[in-house]
Amino acid sequence: MNSAHPSTLLRNAQFVRSLHPADESMKHPTPLTAAVWLILALALALRIGYVAVTPGYTLVHDARDYDHAAQSIARGDGYPTSRGRPTAFRPPAYPVLLAGVYKLAGVERAGNHDQVRAARTLGIFISTLIVALIGVVAAQLWGRGVALAAMGLAAVYIPLIVVGAAVMSEPLFAALLLGALAAAIQHRRSSHRRRWVLLAGVLGGLTILTRANALVLLLPLALAVWTGRPRFSLRSLAAPAVLVVLALLTVSPWTIRNAIVFDRLIPVSTQLGSALAGTYNEQAYADKENPASWRSIGHVPSYRSLYARLRFIPEPVVEDILRKRSKAFIRKHPAYVGKVALWTTLRTFELGGLDWSRHTASTISVSAGWADAGVICFWIFALLALAGATTKAARRAPPWVWLVPLLLYLSVVFLVVETPRYRTGIDPFIVMLAALAVTRLRHRVRHRRHHLSLRDHAELAGPAPAGA
Repeated sequence: MNSAHPSTLLRNAQFVRSLHPADESMKHPTPLTAAVWLILALALALRIGYVAVTPGYTLVHDARDYDHAAQSIARGDGYPTSRGRPTAFRPPAYPVLLAGVYKLAGVERAGNHDQVRAARTLGIFISTLIVALIGVVAAQLWGRGVALAAMGLAAVYIPLIVVGAAVMSEPLFAALLLGALAAAIQHRRSSHRRRWVLLAGVLGGLTILTRANALVLLLPLALAVWTGRPRFSLRSLAAPAVLVVLALLTVSPWTIRNAIVFDRLIPVSTQLGSALAGTYNEQAYADKENPASWRSIGHVPSYRSLYARLRFIPEPVVEDILRKRSKAFIRKHPAYVGKVALWTTLRTFELGGLDWSRHTASTISVSAGWADAGVICFWIFALLALAGATTKAARRAPPWVWLVPLLLYLSVVFLVVETPRYRTGIDPFIVMLAALAVTRLRHRVRHRRHHLSLRDHAELAGPAPAGA
């Protein structure tokens, strides 16, 4: 990224500092500081309000697994089993954090109602943190005006609100992703570059431990800190190498645990086989109502025999079977891969039918009404984002910034997408693009008003005296 003008860097630094209460600006609030805290207060209030009006939230599907794992860890029983055998299906970061909240709140042995309340409270604060981090990244890239617009839009963006109130790993994933990206960007402008590389690497590793597909993010993060010249000198390559190594070291305790438990290499998770088999099967292939859509292998006739014997088969062996059979299906129906990508893309952008959007939202206990509101909100923001993508500001951003949402999309497009949750890592970039469009419109309105004001002033002044 090209070096910015010193005044721009100063304004961005002031914005970032305004997000930290330890700053002197908290003793004497500036308009900028007040605006930041007002937006964060709005974001927090809206998220608390959503939880208040959805008291019937229940744990379903993945949320049950996260809650069960958190209870086991909080009670001191370690990482739980699945179907009576060891598991690495769910990456550990979110269950461990949730266990800490259960322990802190004293609800590890309480009833389900108290645990759900503690988990949703955690989600409220993580979701609000996402709003702040969107502001930080936007300030680093485009300055405080865009940052405030991005924060304001993120505060009211319904998909982030409803996912944040669910007991799911995606909000933590998005927060860690944005934190790692902000640290990598800051490395480019700080005189203390080493600390930012270290932070970006650790946060990158924690992101992988939250969602296994975050491994693809190491590429844009490494590119972000690859600033030295000449490009391929050892000194230049040191920063990206350190970032990647630190990320892998952060993941390594879990990988070692898996090697000990399963006596084989499982870097993060055993989810890929299930994701493949749920999409690449005869039933999904022939589905006319919801083409190329994922479903649990327990609902697929060709897998019912295997599903019935799951508790007797080690999880890595099941993973191998699912991957092998899925690959065989792909070889038999190679064109189907393109059909999966097409429908997954349509569903990512809520164009796969409102019934499907309601169905996938229900998997995180979001009601049909809130699902519809989220879809409409997304469409509005997506249109704004398209406009924002045409701005000079968007084009000035380093390519590796846009590589983040692109790689996240590619990591799931051939497998499965359930909205809004699977889009949570991409949504912050949609919000930031929308903020660029809003900022451009605001500038045009101001310019138009200024032009009209000058014209009106000239008309009032009348024609210049003859001979003047």
